[in-house]
Amino acid sequence: MSWLPLLPFVFLPFYWAYLLLNTQPVIIFDAVAYDELGRQIVNHGWGAYFHTLNREPLFPYLIACAMELSKTFGPLYHFFLKGILFVFLAMTLFGIYRLTRLLGAGRVAAGIGAFYAGISPAILNSTLWLWSEAAALPWAVWGLFFFIKAWRSAKTGRGLRRVAAFALSSALLFIGLLMVKAVVSAVVVLFGLSLLVTAVSFFVRRDTSRALAFVVAAAVFLGVFTAAVEGYKAFNYQHNGNYALTTRFHWALYGNTARRMQPLSPDRISQAVLSVPRLGFCERYYGQACVFWSFQTSDEISNQANAYCRARGFSEAQQRKILMDSSFKMMSQQPLQEALLSVLEGAKMLFWENRVFFVHYPPVLSALYSQDLFVYTLCFGWAFFGLLALAFAFTRRYSEYVLTAGFLLFFMGVHSIFFIDIRYALPVAPLFIVLVAAMFGRTAPRQLEQD
Repeated sequence: MSWLPLLPFVFLPFYWAYLLLNTQPVIIFDAVAYDELGRQIVNHGWGAYFHTLNREPLFPYLIACAMELSKTFGPLYHFFLKGILFVFLAMTLFGIYRLTRLLGAGRVAAGIGAFYAGISPAILNSTLWLWSEAAALPWAVWGLFFFIKAWRSAKTGRGLRRVAAFALSSALLFIGLLMVKAVVSAVVVLFGLSLLVTAVSFFVRRDTSRALAFVVAAAVFLGVFTAAVEGYKAFNYQHNGNYALTTRFHWALYGNTARRMQPLSPDRISQAVLSVPRLGFCERYYGQACVFWSFQTSDEISNQANAYCRARGFSEAQQRKILMDSSFKMMSQQPLQEALLSVLEGAKMLFWENRVFFVHYPPVLSALYSQDLFVYTLCFGWAFFGLLALAFAFTRRYSEYVLTAGFLLFFMGVHSIFFIDIRYALPVAPLFIVLVAAMFGRTAPRQLEQD
């Protein structure tokens, strides 16, 4: 009977093939930039790409690969790109299953979680459009899987080589995530510091063997990941004079901070709250006033600041320092307002299962995805269970649960100081699914070898 939970997965290849053949991405906004970057790599090579680097390289590389396949075999490159991203999705589903099992859930609960990810409108939409989120899907779930394995090995004293191997695997996988979403550089480092904190706690208790194991895990994990971050920054500086992962961080921070620090009225607070689910509730009651809480306002402020700096002849490094210093100064002047609005911004990630955009679907799916009842049920249902699962993880007091929930909170927290579009949550959507499946599994974490 152990094969019965696998039966639903037989459906997925046929459903994915149907979507592969019957959908088409809409090339708009960021998709235009990604399309151009892929063509730049194909036509002029990596030298031209790195000379003007302002976006993470993995997704443009996948586009370039798809374009080369299109030259050889004929169909539009979108077809091959979707095929590549479906492979990434398959890896993600397997990761969801393994991580949910590692948290102690039974095979059925883990299988249901993985299967849902394979039919999720939001996750599938990310594999079908020309935006980067699908390229980020496998990395967080597998990176966390091996991080927990390293943590467990260190805690149980199962050998320093084993601890180091798991920590190295985790770091390499999180580097994969870094190559799609540079903002996780702060997330992963903050998260990895938990290894050092745990090492100190064991030293205090004079448990030197476990303390040493956690020191080894921290040294490997943080050392490898930090070396990759700093090496990438140095590479960027060598080619275009920017010692940074991307060129968007400082002005995005400034625009969002300057927008948030403007005076708040009761109406503006209501607009901020209603804007969290990103389902048009704010626009329904306040109309165009809701634009204040959109990226358009923060981008306009950023553009004005960039123009000011350029007009005065500031270098890229000077401009970055001025905008960063100004942002943190504004935050320090109104910390409570910054904290309140950051919490609201971070809460947007709970609503990751949202409306689908920028893909032409067959009429049946298009009609289904446009039904408000369908969208609201999935969106608010996953937000509710996701919040419940985060609370459940900390009440269980198992390291595996706390680490999974902790990574989600770090991810949400770092992003919350910027404007959050719902799609930014998709790289960690598999972790929400894992926690919800584990919550309903309701068993204690077990050794993986029992699986």
